[in-house]
Amino acid sequence: MKKILAALLITFLLNSAFAVVIKAPAVSLTDYGYVGVPVNIQINVTKGDGHVFMDTLPLTELDMQGSARIASKVAGEITGKDMGNYNVYITVRSDVPVVGGPSAGATMTIGIICELMNWSLNKDVMMTGTINPDGSVGPVGGILEKIEAAKKANCTVMLIPKGQRFVNEGDNNIDAVEFGEKLGVKVIEVGSIYEAIPHFTDKKIVIKDYPENYIVEERYKTIMKQLNDNVTKLANKKYENLSKELENSYFGYEYQKMLLSELESSKSLLEEANQEYMDGKYYSATCSAFNALIKLETIEHTLKYLKGEEDVKSYLFEVQNEINDDKKTVYSKNLTLDNFEEILAGRVRISEAEELLDNAWKSYYLGKYDEAIKYGSFAKLRGESAVWWVSLYNDNDGKIINESKLKPLAQQYLDNAETISTYVETLFPGLVANSFENDLDNAKKAYEDGDYLLAIAKSLDTCVKAEIPLVMFGDIDYLKKYSRNKINLAESLGVTPISALGYYEYAESLDDNISKIMYYKYSSYYAQMDIDVMKELNKSNKIEITEVEIVPNENEKGKEIVNAKEDNNVGVITSALIAGLVGFVGGYFARART
Repeated sequence: MKKILAALLITFLLNSAFAVVIKAPAVSLTDYGYVGVPVNIQINVTKGDGHVFMDTLPLTELDMQGSARIASKVAGEITGKDMGNYNVYITVRSDVPVVGGPSAGATMTIGIICELMNWSLNKDVMMTGTINPDGSVGPVGGILEKIEAAKKANCTVMLIPKGQRFVNEGDNNIDAVEFGEKLGVKVIEVGSIYEAIPHFTDKKIVIKDYPENYIVEERYKTIMKQLNDNVTKLANKKYENLSKELENSYFGYEYQKMLLSELESSKSLLEEANQEYMDGKYYSATCSAFNALIKLETIEHTLKYLKGEEDVKSYLFEVQNEINDDKKTVYSKNLTLDNFEEILAGRVRISEAEELLDNAWKSYYLGKYDEAIKYGSFAKLRGESAVWWVSLYNDNDGKIINESKLKPLAQQYLDNAETISTYVETLFPGLVANSFENDLDNAKKAYEDGDYLLAIAKSLDTCVKAEIPLVMFGDIDYLKKYSRNKINLAESLGVTPISALGYYEYAESLDDNISKIMYYKYSSYYAQMDIDVMKELNKSNKIEITEVEIVPNENEKGKEIVNAKEDNNVGVITSALIAGLVGFVGGYFARART
């Protein structure tokens, strides 16, 4: 028992000696209202198996634990460390109970980065902000109280999330920068961890600038042109046939009005597709033409239903058989290094077709026949589009992939999706999360079925949909640049990141900010997936991928040298004390054995 206690004592002292200690601002509820208080966060990183442990006193809310896991993930990505090989221990101490916890996410990320890289911290800086999986810093509450907490901790610089400089207090709009100046605290807005790092250390972490690969870009355009030509040709032909048919038919005022409106809408989409094609936006053009095709397919089978040429149930059985055939075609294709993007797109679309068909049958049994035809038409075309995608590339070319090699990566993506979705549900308990929860269930099922590529894609869908509440008011320019950098990196590995480029192009064509953000997120996630797949399948070749560069931060260098020296002096003293304790304990047990 004494040996165990001694070992625990030594471990504790060693961890404390080599830990990073960083202060974070928090808000405490008192009899006089909310006040800002500083919180001490101690961070240790050791070799391990990817766990994040948290010890808080007083107890904090669950959202802080979720923040810690996201912080560890982001720190690993920024530093290039595989966090599956480390354990992170976070100890939070406060003299008073604090309200909430996600606002320490960005601070914990900084602390983990400094612990991983063995960097000293500038003790004059404090930060507040949630952490998002892409490294951006999210909004928090209690900005003014947290600036006061920085003052109490003798900090001269306070970093706050970008866009939160002005705080509404009743009828007043308070400038946080001016508020800080009165307290002797310089308040600075930051949008990402990359912007925050130079304030805490004598280093800058810069995202490495990979240039666009024009050969890959041209390959992408060729593929998308081919796909667009197929879709547009089908849609134009169907539009011509249905226009003639509707001219010579009449099914009552309401139906006629509805059908003509849908026909006109499809015409507008085809015109839009043509313009997008002329502008070189081939993915956007394909999407517009495909949406037109869905409307036209719906009109065609609604007409057959109204004429008595086809009953809805027979149509849905026909669609079901077609999807089954499409699925066989998609899954018969060999998975290779050159076509895994196209195969993934095909499998995702088959999965979507099956879900749409389920909705069609539900509508049918509820007696909503128009809706059943609409879902059925969408399902049919989604299944056909799966075949289009997998037919874009000859599966006889390229090195065949043993899909079981993707199992560890699928597990990693599944774990990541669960972490992010749980985190978001904790932050926004009233959020309707049925959409991404359904994707998560599908990801788990695909994993259990050994369909690891589909499991990765469905996990990715979960992450994107879950993250929208976190980044919906975020910095679009940051997300755009982040996505483009990921695409360029994927291209540098020889991958043609079709999905990432397509989503990026589509985001560029949109006016709605939330939709733009969502598709930039899809773009960056799919590009990262390409990178991860290449790394996973080329482990034996030890592909070196450098996403960031570490450069000196000249502005903070002088101040940081002082802090580093202070830390080193403490470290020397602590090490001496530990050495003495280790010697004492070792000697005691040596005597006990003899």
